[in-house]
This record gives sequence, C-alpha cells and structure tokens, in this order.
Amino acid sequence: MQNMTLEQFRATVESGGILSVVLKAQGAAFAIQAETQRGDAVLVDTRRKLPRLFGDPRKALALLSEMGIKKAAVDTEAWRPEQADSLHPPRPDKSVKLKAAHEAAELKRVLDERIAMADAQGAIWHEAEDVFDELVAAHAG
Repeated sequence: MQNMTLEQFRATVESGGILSVVLKAQGAAFAIQAETQRGDAVLVDTRRKLPRLFGDPRKALALLSEMGIKKAAVDTEAWRPEQADSLHPPRPDKSVKLKAAHEAAELKRVLDERIAMADAQGAIWHEAEDVFDELVAAHAG
C-alpha cells in the first residue's frame, strides 16, 4: 500500500486515478484508503507520513466530496468508539497557555478602556503630587 499526501491524493483524483474509496475504521478514528490504478493507497499526514485519521467520519466525507469523490464505502469492522478519549489526550500545558492568554486579553481590554477614558475630551487631569497629598490626608485622619 502506498502513502499519499493530500496534494498527491488530490492530483490522483483530478487525473481520474482513483477507482474506489473506503473510510476504514482504526480504533475510534477513520482513515481514507483508496484503490488507484497503481494499487492501494492511504491518505497520510504530510509531516509524519502516518495515516491521516478523522475522529468524525463526516469530516472525511466532506473532504472527499470537496475533492469530487461522490461515492465511498465505510468499513467499521475495527471501529472502537470507546477509544475516542485516546484520540486527543489532555494537554495541561496548552490549558495553562490558553488561560494566560485569556488573562492577558482581559488586562489589555481594561487597559485600552482606561486609556480611552483618559483620552476622552472631558477627562480631568490631576498632578500626581496632588493625588498623593490627598491620599495621605485622607488616610491620616
């Protein structure tokens, strides 16, 4: 079985080289396998050269339809939907980064709001020394 990247698969479809397509279950996901004029092929990830897996078969069917393939068989013999959690293991590092990004976005929003208030036409400016003197006087008594 030969490996085909998405670009190679598209080119083969466009040249009429795909005879049939099967969505073949592998655990909780589905791989796209094809019978071509040169033998069997599997759609692979461009970087890792491993079968490109789709957790949702509708996404695979949408991709095939977009390429012009209107008929495909589905082989669920090796389908194990209970293994779905293993498709996308938890990423605590990503969670921490996303939380920090959300906090930074909120701080930026507040800062932009305060800057807009300070730049407003009716804003009243105070000298820093006067503000500190008022604070000291308010807390002294």
